[in-house]
Amino acid sequence: MEQNDLKELLACLPKERTLYPYCQDYYAVQLLQIAAKKHQSIQAIKGSKFGRLLNKPSITSLLSSCGNGCISGELLNSYWQEPGTTYLITTGVWGSRSDRYAQTSRPGINLVLRLNFNHQHDQMFHQSIHPVEDGVFNNWGHPVLQRGDRSYYRETLAWSRLDIDLQLGEVLIEEIQSDWVRDVSWLNKWRQCCATDEDPIHCYSFNTTAALAGRYLNFVQPLLKQWSQAMLAATIDFINRELGLKRIWFHSWEVGNCLKRIKGSYVPPRSLYTSLPRQFCFELTDQLPGLLSDRRTIKRLRRGKISPRFYKLEL
Repeated sequence: MEQNDLKELLACLPKERTLYPYCQDYYAVQLLQIAAKKHQSIQAIKGSKFGRLLNKPSITSLLSSCGNGCISGELLNSYWQEPGTTYLITTGVWGSRSDRYAQTSRPGINLVLRLNFNHQHDQMFHQSIHPVEDGVFNNWGHPVLQRGDRSYYRETLAWSRLDIDLQLGEVLIEEIQSDWVRDVSWLNKWRQCCATDEDPIHCYSFNTTAALAGRYLNFVQPLLKQWSQAMLAATIDFINRELGLKRIWFHSWEVGNCLKRIKGSYVPPRSLYTSLPRQFCFELTDQLPGLLSDRRTIKRLRRGKISPRFYKLEL
């Protein structure tokens, strides 16, 4: 996407604080809300690409009261599972036309959608981990929220990067990533090596103990299990509600690594580009996104001897 186009798009987005509540499997409710606009009956939804969502135990339980065989918006809106949390959504910009190291599939700018923690988390984080600076579990070379970007600061759980083509009416999800999940996993391994609760755990950016680290890890354990689910759900909700676009593309693991020039130890977890999109009813296709149907992209894939396979979701 061109920088000026993205600036105009960001200027049209809501300026007030955007909260995003999420609990386990809430993505299924979001997708069923979309499906229910096209398919009036549960039987019709079963025959669609969204049919697999009906097999989830939490959804089966929710729909057990649908005596007339139809899904109501009121019923779907009542869904909630504990433990749940509320995130803060923020946006940003990533890349440039000349930066070949920005890990974008084509030259240009990506919109960044961030999933930031709420005040409750950040308070627990400061009381337990005692950071001496912002972003101790994030890499400042990545598109995380920085102090000064907004009137208030929150730590970043994860982000997605979106390549948007408004003329074609489609979006490519370039990546979903979290530094925080990786670094918290590292913190947990460090804590497990401690002999007592009083053992210190400290480095240049924070200073805590095994007991306090354990307290924090217990607090965030539910978020560790659902972070990728929550991030992709928030991304699809943003594309549908704020951008009004209905065709969403998602990289396959091999194609994404090739087009974004990711190699060696820098490659992302395979599950983020295989099981995660399938969970959200994306369908694997040999079709190229319209925004990547150029000779340059095709030539790069042929050079790498990689089939052009992408995940596609039509809302």
